[in-house]
Amino acid sequence: MLKSRTMQIALFALGICGLSVAGWDVVAGGFHFVVFGIRVSSWEAYKPFRIAMGALTAAFWLHDRAAEPNRTSWQILPQWAPWIAGGSAAISVAVAVHFGIFAAGGADAYGYVSQASLWAEGRIVAPDPLASFVPVIGRAVAPLGYVLGRTPSVLVPVYPPGLPLAMALALEIGGKAAVYYVVPILGGLAVWLTYLLGARVAGPVSGMIAAVLLAFSPLFLFHTLEPMSDVPVTAWWLLAWVLALSRGRWTQVGAGLAVSAAALTRPNLVPLAIVLVVVVAATKPRLSRLALFAAGSIPGCLVVAAVNAYRYGSPVASGYGSLESLYAWSHWRENLPRYVGWLIEINSPVILLAFIAPLVARVRMSIHMLVFFGILLACYLFYLVFDGWPFLRFLLPALPLLFVLSSAVIVRGLELVSSAFRGAAVFLLCVLLPLWYVIKADSLTVFDIQRAEHRYRAVGETIGRTLPPHAIVMSVIQSGSVRLYSGRMTVRWDMLEPARFDEVIDLMWRAGHTPYLLLEDWEAPAFQQRFGTASPYSGLDWPPVIEYKDSSRVRVYSFADRARHRAGEPIATRFVTYER
Repeated sequence: MLKSRTMQIALFALGICGLSVAGWDVVAGGFHFVVFGIRVSSWEAYKPFRIAMGALTAAFWLHDRAAEPNRTSWQILPQWAPWIAGGSAAISVAVAVHFGIFAAGGADAYGYVSQASLWAEGRIVAPDPLASFVPVIGRAVAPLGYVLGRTPSVLVPVYPPGLPLAMALALEIGGKAAVYYVVPILGGLAVWLTYLLGARVAGPVSGMIAAVLLAFSPLFLFHTLEPMSDVPVTAWWLLAWVLALSRGRWTQVGAGLAVSAAALTRPNLVPLAIVLVVVVAATKPRLSRLALFAAGSIPGCLVVAAVNAYRYGSPVASGYGSLESLYAWSHWRENLPRYVGWLIEINSPVILLAFIAPLVARVRMSIHMLVFFGILLACYLFYLVFDGWPFLRFLLPALPLLFVLSSAVIVRGLELVSSAFRGAAVFLLCVLLPLWYVIKADSLTVFDIQRAEHRYRAVGETIGRTLPPHAIVMSVIQSGSVRLYSGRMTVRWDMLEPARFDEVIDLMWRAGHTPYLLLEDWEAPAFQQRFGTASPYSGLDWPPVIEYKDSSRVRVYSFADRARHRAGEPIATRFVTYER
């Protein structure tokens, strides 16, 4: 017995040393030194990691083989499960803050962050400072994330109010930077709620495994880094599930309020509440529980309807466009293989275990969760077709449920083998699969996105310091971020008629504005193709006044500089690069 105990301690120590060396190899690139003439070195992390995993697995096996039945790691694991899940939630928040995008660029991030400022000011729509240009250039005055309002001189946010309202609260409490902490915090909450849901449905070990897998899933991890609504709506639906499964009657009001928050965040997913209605009604007294659930969930739907009616003219309208432009029956032929393929590719085939859960776990609850996934898939199956894997984010609200079901199947399988192997198996699963997730995320450049998105803030702030206050910047992808970070107005060149491009530039000059053009590298060919035969400016044959150089390249041109350049006058370019 003493010999076995000594061996366990030795293997555990070897495992910790191996993990430490592997970690150092990853962070510092390796090491070497000489002791008593012997050269000691390590440069490849996988070698000490492999030794560490073997040693720790053997330590678990030796311990559980010799331990009393009620003292194996498998029996002790439920006590540790909430701590491991809580640690995973904390890691999720820390990773999201460290690698997160603290900038509002593109359509989504700018749309949410700028709308948060509107709500903080008590406004539902934004004033249009270029309203006088609307008769000539129409919707080109609206940056990404906004459309022209139904009444003159206003711009209307495209996106629902849920996330902006949460960001507005953060803004009021912690200032402008606080809006970027909303998604990381809700991401950590989602991981913890996944544990609670799994623990209630299939036990604490299943909940723990599900929480760990969600925290490191490349899809979830990626979207905790972005100030977008995918993680928040996932957290609200998870909260609704956890509270709906509670016995307390008043928790049903909480479940309903969580549905309200989800509806405010992504209104098109309201049909998912049907499953929660069934879950709530599964426990007596049914009528009172349903009434309390409805009392919490209806207000959110009414607020969304009121906001939509005010902004877009109808309670069921949205800023995204008409249903005919967004949905088509034929889209399922392309969307179905895309979503299924991405689901397996990003999360590994382990995720498929969820679909056999009704055979081995709680049948009714497993079916409820799979129906939830099915309704969510149906909400997007006929939606627009997208090519990139990040659009699997549409299915993110169901991902924790699939992990819970997969974990339940795994735990049920482990219960069929010797207890000596169970603890080691859980250890391997909760280390190797998350590690594979991290490697997968790295291969998908998830951890590089902060640097890539930095350009929005850097270019915008440089424009604010460099360009005159009356400047108008013609842009597309940065049409919102330039407004946010520079205070300069923007016009979308992709919304202008090619034949009237030069006329619009002349109009800006006559109105007392100085026009500029902002192009990212990938936008330049589209700009040249669109205006190639209609405007001499399409050649981009003069130096920019600002150039951002990193993994992405952004150039800002002054239209007035073209004539000066052709006359032989030198044009100075201000160069900007990435700064952490």
